[in-house]
Amino acid sequence: MRIVNRRGAVVAMCAALMAGLMTGSASADVGGDGNPYYDCPNGLTAASASIRRNGNVIGLVELRWSWACSGNWTRTTSYIGARELVSEVWKDTGGGYAMGNDYASQNWSPYVVVSPSQRMCFNGVIRVNDNEQYAAGGCSN
Repeated sequence: MRIVNRRGAVVAMCAALMAGLMTGSASADVGGDGNPYYDCPNGLTAASASIRRNGNVIGLVELRWSWACSGNWTRTTSYIGARELVSEVWKDTGGGYAMGNDYASQNWSPYVVVSPSQRMCFNGVIRVNDNEQYAAGGCSN
């Protein structure tokens, strides 16, 4: 029996996990105008809300803005480790919706190009298991 290089296998498995290839749910982006990771440097938090479970903060959802892409997106962070996360952003009026769904400790939606004065709404979800999920969100002023 041949012995497999364990270090190489571990490195490959870690790379696959980081890329989201070995998760229980597939990564999915819906809508939007692009990936804020590449197109929206120097993002600012325009609004945020804590995600709570039984009164304890388990995560944070942020409505983000960048002048570089003239866009808003939502970033959701889990404080309880990697979970299925959903980040949504949409125009309060006039259409424009984006959603990101990943198994990670942080994810973000695609950005939506808008004017700086456009009222935007956002929502973040941490799905703990099939029967338990927690969400928070709001709208910009």
